[in-house]
Amino acid sequence: MSFPRITVVVVTALMAVGAATAEGADLPGSSGSSGSAVPCTIALDAGHNGVVTNTYDPVTGVLMADYPNGKEDADALDIARAVRDRVEAAGFRVVLLKDTTEDNVTYRDRVDRAAAEDAVVGVSIHTTPGADGSAVYPQRVGGYRTGEGTDGQKTTVTSDDSVTAVESQRFSTVMAGARSVAELRGVPVGDLSFDGRPGLWGGNLPVISLIADTPWVYNEFGSATGGGAHGISAAEESRYVDGLSAGILAGLATSPQCSVAGSAGSVG
Repeated sequence: MSFPRITVVVVTALMAVGAATAEGADLPGSSGSSGSAVPCTIALDAGHNGVVTNTYDPVTGVLMADYPNGKEDADALDIARAVRDRVEAAGFRVVLLKDTTEDNVTYRDRVDRAAAEDAVVGVSIHTTPGADGSAVYPQRVGGYRTGEGTDGQKTTVTSDDSVTAVESQRFSTVMAGARSVAELRGVPVGDLSFDGRPGLWGGNLPVISLIADTPWVYNEFGSATGGGAHGISAAEESRYVDGLSAGILAGLATSPQCSVAGSAGSVG
């Protein structure tokens, strides 16, 4: 089976991080020996909401439709917690944007918290039916959502933040490579269509990615036996955790914000 060329970069970066840990050296983005630096922060977004919500974003006007989705809610939160533990063990700081499956947090709540915590990247975690459903979706200039606005007129909200999009795409490529290795299958970087889905605006960017000023990486894990509301197996969950953790660490190891020990900050 062939994997993306970025796999070489991922493995090399992870070996460097592992060596630094073994030797007791300062990790990229972690507190240095001076004790004055702040670790880089990652925001983990366990997908879906505790209740059905159909509110409009007060900043962009896009419809923020979300809902509970059966077993996916608990799966995503369990995966986020496991990834958090691994990433924090490597010396970075992690913020969960959802603490329980019952939490009612809009997409605006989530991106605002990520920004307030100075996260260098937000990572959304979802699962979906079908083994071919695994993919990574970055922010893109020109990505959009369109539908009926609060005034009853057709409204289109389009992404135009090139700086954030470039970093999202870089991180997404690294993430896809790491997930391909962990999942033993090719995980592509692609575009996600929301056209024709009842209750949602059409378009090709997840709402959370569209409205975030923070670089965002939206993940789907495709399951051959379940996925989404039907849940995924323990073995599938383990591979997903491995891939997400490796992707985040490799992305941070090559990040312009975290590549120097003790650095911190967020992209534009």
